[in-house]
Amino acid sequence: MAMRLAIKQNLLSLLLLLAGMQPAFAQPLITVSVNNNNSNLNLAGEGNNLEYIVKVATLAIAEFGVNGFTLTISSGSSGNLAKADGKTPIPFQVTAVPGGSPPPGVAAFSTPSGNNYTLPSNLASLDLYIKYTSAALQDPGNYNSSLNLDVVDNE
Repeated sequence: MAMRLAIKQNLLSLLLLLAGMQPAFAQPLITVSVNNNNSNLNLAGEGNNLEYIVKVATLAIAEFGVNGFTLTISSGSSGNLAKADGKTPIPFQVTAVPGGSPPPGVAAFSTPSGNNYTLPSNLASLDLYIKYTSAALQDPGNYNSSLNLDVVDNE
């Protein structure tokens, strides 16, 4: 079984965008380095319920103000790794840790699957992880999902 996780990025400066004006302050810039393993996540499903914590991307964030920024991560497919036919979706959770840190433990995944994960920060580098548990008899096939990243300056 293979799963492909796509990561999209959006930069928001809501009021300025609506007004069509250039910002008077620097907007945060985000660079996403997606991990190669995203197109080949282990889904097991061969009689085992296995939990996986996998690093899916590294985020480099620059040009934010002295008050930092807020990162919001929302997941496509209602927070599930899903097949086109909708059979045996796999819920997943998201978290971010300081760049270069060891993988987070299970307790770091406190936001329920399908809900927005929000993190105020002033770190220039974050590692993005997902946690999922495949079914004991996972339906074979290709699973997909996406993550949308919004970064807003806390100015």
